[in-house]
Amino acid sequence: MTDDSTDRAATGETSRRTFMKSGALATGALAIGTGAVVSGTAQEGDDEEGDSQSETTPFASVQFSNQETGGTDVVVDQATFSEPGYVAFHDLSLFQGDVLESVVGVTDRLDAGVHYETETELFDVPGADFEEDSLEGMGALVAMPHAETGDDETYDFVESDGEEDGPIAEAGLPVVDLAFVGATGDGEGTATETPAGTGTETPAGTDTDTPGGNVGETATDTATDEEAMPFATVDFENQVLDGDTVSVGEAVLSEGGYVALHDARLVEGQTLESVVGVSEYLEPGRHRMIEVTLDDPDAVAEVPFPPAPVKPLIPMPHLETDDDETYDFVTSEGAEDGPYTEIGQAVVDLGFVLPESEGTATGTAGAETETPTDDGEMTDTPTETETPTDTDES
Repeated sequence: MTDDSTDRAATGETSRRTFMKSGALATGALAIGTGAVVSGTAQEGDDEEGDSQSETTPFASVQFSNQETGGTDVVVDQATFSEPGYVAFHDLSLFQGDVLESVVGVTDRLDAGVHYETETELFDVPGADFEEDSLEGMGALVAMPHAETGDDETYDFVESDGEEDGPIAEAGLPVVDLAFVGATGDGEGTATETPAGTGTETPAGTDTDTPGGNVGETATDTATDEEAMPFATVDFENQVLDGDTVSVGEAVLSEGGYVALHDARLVEGQTLESVVGVSEYLEPGRHRMIEVTLDDPDAVAEVPFPPAPVKPLIPMPHLETDDDETYDFVTSEGAEDGPYTEIGQAVVDLGFVLPESEGTATGTAGAETETPTDDGEMTDTPTETETPTDTDES
């Protein structure tokens, strides 16, 4: 295992984009460059399509949590690679289909193994230009592991128009994680804007005031040394839908509650409208393989990336604030059962789902990829419960 960090200088060159200060998504066609490829689908040495897939496909995982930053760097909590690669950071224009243009940062080359607390300088990406050299306010970034395909120890994905160093796939789709990043500038205070651009307060994380489409901000100064803040983590992987059911791999809820599933409307600021499913009430502790039934799989919002029929889902742990063991966040218009928060923003993850009827193959980023059948398997919820501690990682 290694602990790598980068030492890149931010640039101030001109570009077509800036860090997304709001979550508003424009309508546009999929634009992924020429020949952009999801890595790990057709490797050298495969005599036939799908032959030796399990032996030749690289794999990766990434954990990226909400954080405050000076505006020019971010930190990856944990990244695991079976082969050398990179973690790239995309802004929300990724979901518009601007796969290449959305890259705002990338780690140095990381060796195979597990990497912890990897610091990355932003706005220094080979082949990319930027009109800003620092993040502003609060926004969301998507962490995405990429493979090293050119053996030159340089991230060439943008510069090669997606021909080299493509994303590492899981269930035929890029491995991803989503987090809110607040640029404080002076290192003081907490950035308070949600992706919709307006903050709302959630005193001590137990009562909410979240009208309209706001994710919610925690008033952290209400907690004392004797009163620990509620905390949660959630892990969600790419998968094939089992009818109208998805499986959340793991969630830790210190005070109990629910895991709600939001679709892409969340990053447009439509927090209440974006709820498309919610788990049953979960006792405090750690829960694995949590089944969540979607209210209407066909109504889950689509975005240009990933292309239909694939859809992104964003799981979000919620507290139980009124002791009725019923998820009341939507019906109360955000007044009850608000989200667990970290640095004033909802704790989230990100994954892509594919309808069961499409689970044999999907064309993603210009390549046809087979979907492992194991990713479509679901198990009962929850199968194991443990008592969490403050040391549980995001």
